[in-house]
Amino acid sequence: MENHQITDINEQILRLRAAFPVWSAEANDLIELARNAERAATAVDGRVLQRARGLLQTAEGWHDTLLYWEKQEAAPALGAEIRVMRASLDAMRVEVDTATSKFRL
Repeated sequence: MENHQITDINEQILRLRAAFPVWSAEANDLIELARNAERAATAVDGRVLQRARGLLQTAEGWHDTLLYWEKQEAAPALGAEIRVMRASLDAMRVEVDTATSKFRL
């Protein structure tokens, strides 16, 4: 992997690390809203569905980017960090998707 590509990936990873807490809070909020709607047997507000779609699309895009980086034969430490980040992102995506699947996003 070329040096400038590694620098770019490292910069992107820093941004991704900063975004994870925000996405986690958003995911937790969406999961709670889905559970509350299920318990109350009420329809979910369109804004909630839009938030969930946006989060799932963002997670899917980053998943694809991380998968691409993983295939670029990065140094072992960078490759391990990419795999960990992808696994964390996948876990969040599965939880949001599972919680909101009843709403047919």
